Amino acid sequence: MKLPFIPEDAPFTGDQKSWLSGFLAGVQSAKAMGEKDTGTSAATEMSSAPQVNILYGTQTGNAESLAMDAASAARARGFQAVVQGLDDVTMDAFCAMKRVIVTIATYGEGEMPDNAGLFWESLNSVDMPKLPEMQFGVLALGDTGYDEFCQAGKLLDMRLEQLGAKRLVDRLDCDVDYEDVAEEWIAKTIPLTSDAKIIPSLVEVPQAPVKSLWNRKNPYPAVLKVNSLLSGKSSAKEIRHYEFDLADSGITYETGDALNVMPVNDKGLVAKLLKRLAVSGEVIVKGQDRTLSELLTYQFEISTPSRNLIATVEEKAKDEMFSHVLKHGDKEALADFLWGKDTLDLLNINPQVSFSAETFLTLLKPLQHRAYSISSSPNKHAGSVHLTVASVRWQSNDRDHLGVCSTFLADRVDDKGTAGVFVSPNKAFRIPADDEAPMIMVGPGTGVAPFRAFLEEREFRKASGKNWLFFGDQTRASDFIYQEQLLEMEENGLLTRFDTAFSRDQEEKVYVQNKMHDNATELFRWLENGAYFYVCGDATRMAKDVDRALCDIVAAQGNMAADKATDYINNLKREKRYLRDVY
Repeated sequence: MKLPFIPEDAPFTGDQKSWLSGFLAGVQSAKAMGEKDTGTSAATEMSSAPQVNILYGTQTGNAESLAMDAASAARARGFQAVVQGLDDVTMDAFCAMKRVIVTIATYGEGEMPDNAGLFWESLNSVDMPKLPEMQFGVLALGDTGYDEFCQAGKLLDMRLEQLGAKRLVDRLDCDVDYEDVAEEWIAKTIPLTSDAKIIPSLVEVPQAPVKSLWNRKNPYPAVLKVNSLLSGKSSAKEIRHYEFDLADSGITYETGDALNVMPVNDKGLVAKLLKRLAVSGEVIVKGQDRTLSELLTYQFEISTPSRNLIATVEEKAKDEMFSHVLKHGDKEALADFLWGKDTLDLLNINPQVSFSAETFLTLLKPLQHRAYSISSSPNKHAGSVHLTVASVRWQSNDRDHLGVCSTFLADRVDDKGTAGVFVSPNKAFRIPADDEAPMIMVGPGTGVAPFRAFLEEREFRKASGKNWLFFGDQTRASDFIYQEQLLEMEENGLLTRFDTAFSRDQEEKVYVQNKMHDNATELFRWLENGAYFYVCGDATRMAKDVDRALCDIVAAQGNMAADKATDYINNLKREKRYLRDVY
């Protein structure tokens, strides 16, 4: 019998510690005398331990990872921990739960993550029964750069209260730098899920997944082996293909996962900010162990202005238009006003606005990693990981502006230089486990990235399932990225169907959703035959257009009313056959 690890800070009283010490000594003595453990008492002890349900709503895997951390903490303290995605929880099962912890991320502008959408609809329905016996805690993830910070968690927390459930602890709203505060919240919350003093159960508990050594705080310095331009000379875009050498890092990934890259800020922008603030880059700021120049280069977000900086500059700038759009709460007007402006542009609204180095740093957010869909199969490219990234560049206020990470990769990682990377698993965006299942993939532009990986993986597996790709961009001549490889996949039969939509090659613009409508009969037939439907790319417009097209196709081809078509689409989601990786 394997004895569990009991943390030093486990909440035991003196009597409990004495009892536990004696009990452990008895177990060790029994084992020494050769007594056999039948497992009966252990199983009984585990079955009588309090159960805590740990549920997660995630878009990129962070909330799921925190749910796993909470489960490990619960099991270490003697609880039975049951972990589920919100899309796996029925309302009947949820209503029967007594102790619930939810970790949930907010997606887009205050939206529920994909795997929580149907759960939220049911929870928010007028038919939802009261939950007076439930105790709950909500751990919310978000980004203060967005207006609806942690909105998904706030809505869920409020709705559970409305239904009569009792909070174990106040909701925690986490910004992008969430690890430490989330760990503290979990450690505080788990013991509250039972009134009893819990003694860790002497049974073998499920092992928590082994976490990678490499993470946001400790990224792996991967050598950038390949940096090649995919788009043509006449393209309005700059799309590049990158390959990183994982060497002996031990980093593993699956198709559908994301690679996070830790950028370094443009030194030219750093110099302009220092000049604008009239401070030396060699200044050592109180409480910091690096020069101001180093801090602005490596540790702080200096491109996209934070909400605190926006509010503080508005107060100081006395700019009538700026103040009007900010104070009247018109989000669209504010977005239009801020469009294309970086931190330097914001400061330059009024040249008289000034800050000390110390104050300026307090108004900035920490520099964050950028997540990119992996575009390679680990089985086809052992020891390597590929990305497909559009470099962001624009002109505004008579100077060049650069995307933080996209141009870091394109311009500022020297030949054979390194970039800090780590992997985020995305279990909600995987190819079918059944190699015979058909796949329909919609990925215009760089949205094709994970589908290149999917197809490479299917090829490696010798999967017999049919594959259909919808790809599009502006022009065939300059924007048909991975053209040679994709056409070869079509020729050798790996791509059963391949439909392209190049919007600028004819007078009337044609997009991937138009191609879906053109092939509506066949598309619906594939769905009826068990096809998985995937979408990757822009969430603001493309993904919504594709969703509308899919609903229209189902309604027309299935001869269904709108509500029945919606039910059909929702059922695809429940079966995890409609999956999205959108941003």
